[in-house]
Amino acid sequence: MRATRLIYVENDPALLGVMSTLLANLPTLEVLLATVDPLEALASEHVEDADVALIDLALGRDTLTGMDLGMALRHRNPQIGIVIHSQHPMGTISRQVPEAERMGWSFLAKTGTLKPQELSEILRSTAAGMSHRRLLTEDDDVPQESAMTLRALTPRQRTIMGLASLGMSAPEIGEHLGISADSARKDLSKAYRTLVPPDQAGTDVRTKAVLAYLALVDIDDGD
Repeated sequence: MRATRLIYVENDPALLGVMSTLLANLPTLEVLLATVDPLEALASEHVEDADVALIDLALGRDTLTGMDLGMALRHRNPQIGIVIHSQHPMGTISRQVPEAERMGWSFLAKTGTLKPQELSEILRSTAAGMSHRRLLTEDDDVPQESAMTLRALTPRQRTIMGLASLGMSAPEIGEHLGISADSARKDLSKAYRTLVPPDQAGTDVRTKAVLAYLALVDIDDGD
């Protein structure tokens, strides 16, 4: 049986080093890329070949969130499984994925009790289209308004807003996603209408939409 090919993105360099070594030593997995940089993962030539991505939820305040990166990777490779890994509550975050897109999406709390072999099994089954929700006991399973608003964005619109929040122009977004600048602009316009009420749009609608988006996806990176 072929090893499951993995992309691993983790904000903590020490944890990245330890976990990537442990996972690479498992015969069931092949680590194609291990990085702290979500944009490196998104641009990697390995995306189309990967079976699954293990992604930290909080990747830093000046880059994509783990959810945005997962949706961007799924846009490039519709068959890739996505496992979001975090010590933060994910009850409402796990509900941000549109229902039609939930196959092969898993949410996994970071705990000291999870063994590498068990993680490997979760990664492999997610790659095969299964979904897991192993959340923290304090996770809130009641959808909040922010999750509902984010669900109103298509996966590509959410990915594009994530890249726009980094200051990228439509041509730059298109280059990252392999689409035309015109297509990126159209998705930005649709996302703006979802994020900013018409009576508040004005001339700086992009800025307002980006700020609204960042408020919705804000993740506390503190300990």
